[in-house]
Amino acid sequence: METTIQDYQKMVKSPGKFAGEARYVPYYWDMYLAGFADDDDGRVLSFPVTQEDKGIFPELKRRKAVKLYESDDGFVTEC
Repeated sequence: METTIQDYQKMVKSPGKFAGEARYVPYYWDMYLAGFADDDDGRVLSFPVTQEDKGIFPELKRRKAVKLYESDDGFVTEC
């Protein structure tokens, strides 16, 4: 199933592991799956927010990092 983004709310609306999360959460999860997490302590994944990321997701303009957590039931949430 393809993730659907509603830009006016900037939240993922499709059911699944990213439901209700910010639209950049699936982007960073894909980066994790490709082996690009900056830090993985076994529970929380951390990603530095680059200028390129801020260009794609302007809502991250004041952020230095994004941290994600996958719950036991498979949902991915931002910490």
